[in-house]
Amino acid sequence: MDQLKRFAYFWRLAVTGLAFLTIGAGALFLALLVIPPVSLLPGDRFTRARRAQGIIGWGFRVYIRMLRLLGMVTLEVIGRERLAACRGTIVIANHPTLIDVVMIMALVPNAHCVVKHELARHWVFGPAVRAAGHIRNDQETEDFIAACREALASGNNLVIFPEGTRSVPGRPVRFQRGFAHLVTLTGAGLQPITLSCNPITLTKGQAWYAIPNRKPIYRIEAGPTLDAAPFQELGVERSLSARRLVSHIEAYYGGKLNHG
Repeated sequence: MDQLKRFAYFWRLAVTGLAFLTIGAGALFLALLVIPPVSLLPGDRFTRARRAQGIIGWGFRVYIRMLRLLGMVTLEVIGRERLAACRGTIVIANHPTLIDVVMIMALVPNAHCVVKHELARHWVFGPAVRAAGHIRNDQETEDFIAACREALASGNNLVIFPEGTRSVPGRPVRFQRGFAHLVTLTGAGLQPITLSCNPITLTKGQAWYAIPNRKPIYRIEAGPTLDAAPFQELGVERSLSARRLVSHIEAYYGGKLNHG
C-alpha cells in the first residue's frame, strides 16, 4: 500500500511538471510563431486584437482539456451561459490559484486584461500581449480610463482581479477600488466570478511541486450581472460610490466563500 501511494505521488508530481512545461512551451509557440503573423492579416486594430484574443482563448481551452484528461483537476462551471453572453462587461474574480487567468480567459469571449507593464514589455510575450489589446496598468489615469472605455465600447470584456495578487487561503477577500471606479465611470455591467479549489493548490508562495493528496476540484461560478446604476446616485461623490460598491462586492464574495 505504501508503495502504491508513493507511485501515485510521483505520478502526480511528474504530470504536474509536464503541465508546467507544456504551458510554457505553448505560450512561447503562440507568442513567437502564431500570433505575430496572424496580427499582420488585414483588418482594423480591433479586428486584429480579436484574432489574437481568440488564439489565446483557444490555447487555454486546449490546456485545460489536457489537465482534465491527465486527471490533474476536475472542473465545475456554473453559469457558463452568462460568461458566453458577456459583451462590454467588466469581469471580476477572486484569485486563489496560479491558473485563475487561464480558466477565465478560456471561458470569457473577447477578453481584455489589465496587465503589469513588465509583461507588456517582455521581449517574448510583450508582442502577443500588445497584439491582443491588453491594457497596461502603468498608463496615466486619463489614458488608462480612455483605453478601458474604448475596449468596453467595442464589445470587449475587461477582466480584473481586484485583489491585485493571489488570495491568502483562509482570509476574507479584500478588493482594491480600481474596478469600482471603472464601473462608476463607464456604467458598464459588472460580472462577478467566484473561484474556488478544493483541496487548494498553486496558492501564493506555494511551490509547484507541493501537490495535494487528491485531485483538486476547481469550481467557477458566474453570478448575476450587477448594474452600476444604484451606485451612481446623483449628488454622491464618485469615491463614495466606489466604496459602497467595493463593500457590496466584498460582502457578496464573503458569503460565497463562507468568510462573511
